[in-house]
Amino acid sequence: MQKNIAHLIFLLFISISYAQVGIGTTTPSPASMLEVSPTSDGGASFRGFMPPVMTIAQRNLINTSTTDAGLLVFINDSVEGIQCLQFFTGTTWVCTDDPFFPGYTVFAAQDFDANSTWNYTLSPITYNETALEDIWAVVNELDNITDFTGNFLGCSDLDNPISGSNIDHRIAFDNVDISAATAAKVSFDYDIFEFDTGDSVSYELFYDDVSQGVFTVLAGNSDASLRGTVTIHIPNTVVNVRITVIINQNGNEDKAGFDNFRVFE
Repeated sequence: MQKNIAHLIFLLFISISYAQVGIGTTTPSPASMLEVSPTSDGGASFRGFMPPVMTIAQRNLINTSTTDAGLLVFINDSVEGIQCLQFFTGTTWVCTDDPFFPGYTVFAAQDFDANSTWNYTLSPITYNETALEDIWAVVNELDNITDFTGNFLGCSDLDNPISGSNIDHRIAFDNVDISAATAAKVSFDYDIFEFDTGDSVSYELFYDDVSQGVFTVLAGNSDASLRGTVTIHIPNTVVNVRITVIINQNGNEDKAGFDNFRVFE
């Protein structure tokens, strides 16, 4: 036993000394630091590589920084309706099936800039009282919202004399025909800063004008902050899909931004 351990340590030392490690292979590619072989018995059986699997809540406990760009996890979250391989960009987590990657068909998109094929309605109507920090409008900057470039939907102190007290603010998108799709998805990006108790962000999804329920993105609690992407996989029996995002928030120190709404496959 001791001889086997010593032999393993020796092989590991040799591998590290050459700055390459092979698992299941003694000849890792010279272009790789690490190569994992799909088989270790000459091809009689095969296995895959399993990245860390977790929920969105568990992923958010990872203490990431800008130097962690490229970090990989697999999200399997039935509550949030997200199942995808995600990587960290240095500022946010992105599913690898994001439509901004080439090879995807985009049925509708709204980034409040060049991609504006998905029409929407704001309720209440837009307002932007910058001096009071009462903001419900498309903006290109907002204090403490750092995840977006270009324009995005900005939110600040939504409980105010302009809109009224305890009024849900909604961005409701039109129906999108996905009858030609076989694996359609709906997604959007969010950046939420220091929401307190009573503040919340949620969304309601509609399949052929039938509500699928309201799903919580964040229920505020003691300056809760969260940023990321919601991605929903749509059944291929659905013909038309739409989404409404609902924001309830009070206080001009708390902010939120939303961007990159899209329907794609």
